[in-house]
Amino acid sequence: MVRLPLLRYALALAPCAALLAGGAHAQHAYPERPIRLIVPFAPGSAADTLSRQVASELAGALGQPLVVENKGGAGGTIGTAEIARAKPDGYTLGIAAQGTFVNNQVLYAQPGYDSIKDFSFIGQFADVQNLVVVSSQSPYGDIGALLQAIRSQPAEAMRYSSSGAGTSHHIAGATLAQRLDKPMLHVPYTGAPQGLAAILSGDVDLGLYNLPAALGLVNAGRLKPLAVTGPERSALLPDVPTLAESGLPGYAVTLWWGLVGPAGLPADRIERLHAALDGVMAKPAVREKLVAQGFTLPATPLQSPAAFGQLVRKDLDTWIPVLKQLGAKAN
Repeated sequence: MVRLPLLRYALALAPCAALLAGGAHAQHAYPERPIRLIVPFAPGSAADTLSRQVASELAGALGQPLVVENKGGAGGTIGTAEIARAKPDGYTLGIAAQGTFVNNQVLYAQPGYDSIKDFSFIGQFADVQNLVVVSSQSPYGDIGALLQAIRSQPAEAMRYSSSGAGTSHHIAGATLAQRLDKPMLHVPYTGAPQGLAAILSGDVDLGLYNLPAALGLVNAGRLKPLAVTGPERSALLPDVPTLAESGLPGYAVTLWWGLVGPAGLPADRIERLHAALDGVMAKPAVREKLVAQGFTLPATPLQSPAAFGQLVRKDLDTWIPVLKQLGAKAN
């Protein structure tokens, strides 16, 4: 007689326990549907190539597809602003770059986002240096000849292309012109493929493109690599000097990329995404493939999301005064 009420009480609690268990399971079910990944650059650019490869690997780690959406234009401000405006539920993420998060804060009076306040930082996963390239038909056979030509010609006689104002291609060229004390004419295009095509056609004289974007045309013999913009030579092009060792000591322009979401992304989802990204970037096959394409990868375990945010803050402090001194503005 005593056991029956207890049994009824236990049976009454059972649905509640099931609901609690289901709620706990739901909290750990992220992601339950495909994730949208906004890439604020044109298809075929180095950022696009990198993003798609990382997205493919992340899909396997997370158990859901990452659907890449290219939202290029206006130096990456259009796509980056869309990341900032997204619902902070972990189902819209985006690619951050030094150009969009740092340079654009100077180049655009109203970029449409605050690089610190409007984003949740997940992880920085790659960087790259740029490659000074000219057409295979160009008369300049080495970096010394090109630098001499820039110095000797009238201001803005030498034309360089980029994939848009605020990109590392633009800033690398503007910095080069400043170091040579000779302005060059900046000709922005909608993406790296279009800017590289302008070099091949002779519409511009040179470009300073991310190594992965230019490497295919270099290997095909259509572009001549004259120098790299990083602090060290590239292992893929060991005979190509740095600009720093070519008469411009201290010259160094590189570009980083990372994964971000809109501000307010729940901490557990940031942790989940960071862990998945860390696992992807630790895979030897992934690292080997990306390094062979010209990307430089950080050591794993990756630095924390907080450290990524600190990197952005540091670069804002470092580069904003430099860009203002350059007088760089969006065209």
